[in-house]
Amino acid sequence: MTVLNRTIGGAVAVVAMCAIVWASNAPITVHGSNQGVLRLAWSARPERVEVCREQSAEELAKLPQHMRQPLVCEGTSAHYRLTVHQEERLVVDRTLHGGGVRQDRRLYVFHELPLDPGQTSIEVRLDRIESTEQRPGKASAAATVPPQLSFAQRVSIGPRQVLLITYSPERRSLIAVEQSGGR
Repeated sequence: MTVLNRTIGGAVAVVAMCAIVWASNAPITVHGSNQGVLRLAWSARPERVEVCREQSAEELAKLPQHMRQPLVCEGTSAHYRLTVHQEERLVVDRTLHGGGVRQDRRLYVFHELPLDPGQTSIEVRLDRIESTEQRPGKASAAATVPPQLSFAQRVSIGPRQVLLITYSPERRSLIAVEQSGGR
């Protein structure tokens, strides 16, 4: 290798290194808007809802001895309606269900709503769609979402501030977590 090739290679390396240093320190704006964000983010197990009926004596007689159960229950996972009101105006209305083919896995909520800076009232509700007359399944009540959750509060949102509404399984309620800075 000649001296000229080494000099050109060294110059290219120095220029590339300077370009990398400049690019890593260049100021960038991730989001140019001064709006804040209301972020809904959580996951939880949906309730298992069972519909039970008593079998008649004729139905029981048709079954083998070891399969005779007087009470037969069929279960599904609950569906929920998520609504968000800002200043008493409906801004989100979604139906949620658990994941998976049979919808028996965890349900996931992720929704972002831009908000103008300042004071605003927020109401977030998660209501089970199925009738409350149906009996809950055998899953632990503490491990599943309650039939109704709500969060209502007057909040102050700053520019580029994120207000996170999430589900607390310990409290079994929706809670707010404030985060400042960019998104």
